[in-house]
This record gives sequence, C-alpha cells and structure tokens, in this order.
Amino acid sequence: MMKRCAYCGRENNEKEMECQECGCRDFKGGHTTVVASKPAREPFVFQPLPPEEMEKTLVTLIKCKTLVDADMIVADLEGIGISAFVPDQYLMQNVSFNLLGGGFVRVQVSPNDYREAKEFLWEREHEFVREGTDT
Repeated sequence: MMKRCAYCGRENNEKEMECQECGCRDFKGGHTTVVASKPAREPFVFQPLPPEEMEKTLVTLIKCKTLVDADMIVADLEGIGISAFVPDQYLMQNVSFNLLGGGFVRVQVSPNDYREAKEFLWEREHEFVREGTDT
C-alpha cells in the first residue's frame, strides 16, 4: 500500500516515516488527510565562487538533495529577476539517484548574479528558521 506526501505529492511506501522526495512527515492516505507543513531540511550550503569562475557563463550557486528543492530555489530566484538553471534536471527526472553527479542537483546562475542570489537565499533561509522557532 502507498501513501502520498501532503507537501510534494510523491507516493511513498506505507512504512516510510518521511517523504523520500522532500523529507516532509505529513501524508495523505486512506481516509485521512494531514495538512501539509514545511518539510524539515538542511540549511543551504553555498558553493564558493573562486575568481577564475567569473569567466564562465554559469556557476554553481548551491547543491540540493532533490530536484524538487532545486526547482523551488530556481522559482524563487526567477521571481526576483535572477535567471537560474538546473543542469542536472533531465538526468534526475530519469534516474532516481544521480550516480554521475555525486547524488546532488546543482542550481547555477550567472557569475554576475551569484552574490545577489546568495544574499537572497541566505535571508530567506534565516527567515524560514525564525518562522519555525516562533510557532
């Protein structure tokens, strides 16, 4: 029997305690529906930007554990006018784990947008943590 994550919609085995896609512990299943909450996740770990990377068209801003996390970051960045790209997107859609990339999904931005993107995500992350401790 399967149960569906209330946050991202992925089907998980009945025995799973948290969603294998996003880490959320709320599920929709059978006759009961649980209201979705923000999934527990690790804080952002930004990739360093060495000076020689400034010559590239795109640089890695952050590495995510799942495609869903990467897509959410891209949506947030594009919402404030920063173009972002997930180079591992099609690989992750076809393979449940990323053997070639070390098990992570990269989010890339222009080197010129790196600092602004990092500051935006850092602020958002700390706002998320503050919200989580206020309740």
